[in-house]
Amino acid sequence: MERENLTSNGSANITNAETENGEFHQSEQIGAFVLYAFLSCFIVIANSLIILLIWRRRRLRTTSNLMLTSLAVSDLLTGLLAVPMVIACSLLRKAEVCIAMDIWNRFLAFSSVGHLFLLSLDRYIRVTKMLQYPTIVTEERLRWALASVWTTALFLSMIQLAWILSPLEAMALIWIELGYDIFCFASLVILPLFLMVAVYTKIFVELRRHANEIHKEASDANSSSRVHAGRRRLNEKKIAILFVSMIAVFIFGLLFYFLWAIVDDLEELYEYPIFPPEEMNALVIWIIFFRFLTALCNPILCTFIKQDFLDALRSFGRGIRDSLRESSQRV
Repeated sequence: MERENLTSNGSANITNAETENGEFHQSEQIGAFVLYAFLSCFIVIANSLIILLIWRRRRLRTTSNLMLTSLAVSDLLTGLLAVPMVIACSLLRKAEVCIAMDIWNRFLAFSSVGHLFLLSLDRYIRVTKMLQYPTIVTEERLRWALASVWTTALFLSMIQLAWILSPLEAMALIWIELGYDIFCFASLVILPLFLMVAVYTKIFVELRRHANEIHKEASDANSSSRVHAGRRRLNEKKIAILFVSMIAVFIFGLLFYFLWAIVDDLEELYEYPIFPPEEMNALVIWIIFFRFLTALCNPILCTFIKQDFLDALRSFGRGIRDSLRESSQRV
């Protein structure tokens, strides 16, 4: 594996994928850059808004929202730095730029996995141990958990430099990269995914059990049980859609991203392209797009659906409208 191709997650392949004539897909490349740039803007706006709301609204500075703030910082860094670094690597095609890009992207990807897993555990404890939640999820414990997520993500991404900067032969580097990518995929993607599915399934079952108990009490007390049953089914449907959406974002945004790293290593190892160059180019573009899309979906699915954030967002919007109205009247 050449030093320029050490970005084993395939990000640099936007540039490296060539046509049979050796010419680059200029139109696809430009289209991808424009797509990434627009996505980056929305990522920065959405996550900056979360941080701004928490900073301005004291009642949003809860223990639970501390995780959302940390996740918003991670996603904000994706929009501010990760996306531009992918574009820079594809344009400059310099080994040091692409290596820095790969390390930075992996760092933020590991961080996203850790934050999403912590959020699922937080919801599980909140639902299954509602009364003990304040004593279990304390601010000090949460700060330690978040610090562990950031330091683990940093260590697992920076450890690549141990072999990237070593004078190993190309074949040895490929085998090390393959083992590293398989380890990351199994322990940091597949295992958290199965645990998250189990946790969200347990949460849904528990919420449904509580709803059935409430429905039974309501039906015994009055005759409006049909209305309550309809609302209960609607709430269950919303919760199910939310949980399925979060798992889908995890799969399309993170699982395929890390899986592609293994595919890229195997292509290097056996010197045989699994996909034709044209298909590979398009595939990598969309894999990276969905990876970055998670940084936009996270604030939507994890934050803006919460009632306290919705109220703060509406209040913030009204404040902006009032300010604009006053400024226009002065003019």
